[in-house]
Amino acid sequence: MPADDNATMAALARAAGGPDWIGALERSCGRALRSHDGIAAFRIDNSGVAFLPSFPLQAALLDDGIVDAPLRFLLSADFIVGVALVRLGRYAIAVYEGRRLAVSKTDTRYVKSRHHAGGTSQRRFQRVRENQIHRLYVEAAGVLERQWRPWLDRLDYVALGGEAATINGFVKECATLTRLAPITLQRRLDVREPNRAVLDQVVPMLYQCRAYPLRWDD
Repeated sequence: MPADDNATMAALARAAGGPDWIGALERSCGRALRSHDGIAAFRIDNSGVAFLPSFPLQAALLDDGIVDAPLRFLLSADFIVGVALVRLGRYAIAVYEGRRLAVSKTDTRYVKSRHHAGGTSQRRFQRVRENQIHRLYVEAAGVLERQWRPWLDRLDYVALGGEAATINGFVKECATLTRLAPITLQRRLDVREPNRAVLDQVVPMLYQCRAYPLRWDD
């Protein structure tokens, strides 16, 4: 960031290891600023604010003056987002048109808990459990394909959530998610129980924008 009195915007920093001004922002904020979706930062005199947006910033610039159009667009936009939430034994599939839940399907499928015995019994149990997990993935993938079909060509983003290992395994098993990888958000939704009630809480998760105050002593 330039150390002058001009208002400055740093519109985009994808992942870690970007331009030098990211380090300057972090020193001014007193904390790490990491976002796969970019950082929008504004400075006036020795004060400022950094925004970590909810969706990827489609701009990259460093300018003198308040250039806030990219951030304003994200904050006001209504995107079409496909959401898949998966944990062992339960899944929730949905599509949101802006803040409106357009379609959803939730269901459960039994998956045995982990077995701690050894020997042949352990191996047999593990095979049964892996088969149950596979059937969960297949069922959820089928629901996703059917529920998302009318929106597949119009989805702006895909958001995933649930248990990390389970959702990672599901992505590998779901051909639709593989095709949609380029528009899949890297951040994961923090969801403990994928059910109908939690789908009403997803919109604030999708559209939250974090803001951090900045201060320069130069």
